[in-house]
Amino acid sequence: MNSDKGSEKTPSARILALDYLRGFFIIVIIVDHLWRWPNLFQFVSGRGELWASAAEGFVIISGLLVGYIRGYKNRNKPLGEVSKKLAGRGVMLYVWMIITSLALVGASWLLDFKGSMAHVPIPEGNWWELIVSTLSVSYVHTLTHFLYLYAIFLVIAPGVIWLMRKGKSWIVAVLSMALWGVGVLNSIEWMQWQVLFFLPTIAGFYFESILAWYRGLTQKRRDIIRFGSIGTLVVTVLLAMNEVLAHMPGDYENTLFSRDPITFGTLVTAFAWFIGLLSLFQLLLPLLKKYLGWLLLPFGERSLTAYILHTIPLVACAMFLSVSDNFVVNTIISLGCILTTWAIVKIPGINRVIPR
Repeated sequence: MNSDKGSEKTPSARILALDYLRGFFIIVIIVDHLWRWPNLFQFVSGRGELWASAAEGFVIISGLLVGYIRGYKNRNKPLGEVSKKLAGRGVMLYVWMIITSLALVGASWLLDFKGSMAHVPIPEGNWWELIVSTLSVSYVHTLTHFLYLYAIFLVIAPGVIWLMRKGKSWIVAVLSMALWGVGVLNSIEWMQWQVLFFLPTIAGFYFESILAWYRGLTQKRRDIIRFGSIGTLVVTVLLAMNEVLAHMPGDYENTLFSRDPITFGTLVTAFAWFIGLLSLFQLLLPLLKKYLGWLLLPFGERSLTAYILHTIPLVACAMFLSVSDNFVVNTIISLGCILTTWAIVKIPGINRVIPR
C-alpha cells in the first residue's frame, strides 16, 4: 500500500496515488470547514459548493479501500475475523464522534469566540439534550460529521463483503441504489451517502482485475481513458466554478447538484471527478512525491488523525481571529490551519492517543 514506486503497473503504485489524493481531500476539507472567504484556496475547493466536493471523494476512497483491503486482500481470512476488525473500527469511530461533538459544542458554549463556528441546534447549556442527541446520532457536530457515517458503513460492511465473496456483487449494487432512493424520499442522510461508499467497495473488491483489464488495453485506449477523464474533470470543474464563484458564499443553489438530498447529478459528478482526479494524480505522481509528498502523504496515510485534529486550529481561529473579507489575510489563515494540522499530525506518538 505504501510502495514508493511511481509505476502505473503495480496495484501498490495506484494505492499510493490514492493516498496522495486523500491527503488533497483533507486539505480541501480543512479550508472549507474554516469558511474564511475569499481566499486563494477557493479556486481549488470552490468553497465546498461545487457540483461535487472533497467530502464525496473522501467517502469514495474509504469505500474503495475497504473493498480492496478487507474484501479482496483479506478474502481468504475467516469472515468473522474480518467482521470483527470492521465492527471494532466502526465502534471506535462512533466513540470519537461522541468525544469530538461534545468537545466542540462545549467549546462553543464555554469560550468567547471572535470568529464564527458551526451552528448548534441545541439550547446553550442543555448538556443533557446534547448528550442524548449525540449518543442517538440525531446530532453530530459539523466539523466531524462523517465519523458517524463511517461508523454505520463499517458495521454494514461485513454483510457486503459476504455477498461479494459469494459472487453477488450485483445484489450489493442494486440494494445500495435502492437504499439511496429510500434515503432521498425519506430524508435519511446515511442512506443517501452509503451509495458513495458501497459502490466503490465493489470496485475495490475487483480492483486488481480492473487494473489488469486496463493494462491489457492498447496505449491509445489507455490514453483516451486517462486524458478523457482528466479533460472531463477540468471542463466540468471550470463550469461549476464559474457558477459558484459568481455568488456570495453560501448563496449558490442548483437543484441538479445537491447534497441535501444527494441528487443523481451529484452522484454521477462525484464518481466522474474522482476518476479524473485519480487519473491526474497518477499522471503527476512523480512531481507530487517530489514537491508535495511532505504534506499530502502524512494527511493521506493518517487521514482519520488529520480529520479529528483539524478541529484544533479551526477552534483556535474562531477564538482569536475575527472574520475578515481580506483575501490575503484569509489565505494566510487558511494556510496556517493546514500547516498547523500537519504539524500536530507529525507529533511523535500522536497516534497513541488519536486513531489513524
